[in-house]
Amino acid sequence: MKKSLLLFFFLPNFVMAEVLHVDLICEGESALYCEDSKKCGNEPAVEIIKIVGNTLIHKIHGNQFLEVNDNMVSYEEIDTDGSIGFSLNINRQTGKIEIIRGWSKPYHFTGVCQQPHIKNPYDPT
Repeated sequence: MKKSLLLFFFLPNFVMAEVLHVDLICEGESALYCEDSKKCGNEPAVEIIKIVGNTLIHKIHGNQFLEVNDNMVSYEEIDTDGSIGFSLNINRQTGKIEIIRGWSKPYHFTGVCQQPHIKNPYDPT
């Protein structure tokens, strides 16, 4: 009896995993759109992205639940007419990112993401 209770005590530790927090700085290009919503150029841009567990946390794009696998982190929301409302794709091996937002203010960003390199204050090197 005591052994089975001990097993139930440790079982949650095997099942539960620590939530991953990742901050990304993505440098690339953002498409510029004219008043008629047609693409009329590109400009350099930076996206700062925070991923907590499987959730995107972003000031402009909001909080989105992401599909995560070994190769990709993605999210796609389709409008009622079948066009892309919001799409995010990050390649986990290369760091390439693409963000597309449809709706009234179109936005298209492509670039490469990296984790910021922050020096540990306790590291003597």
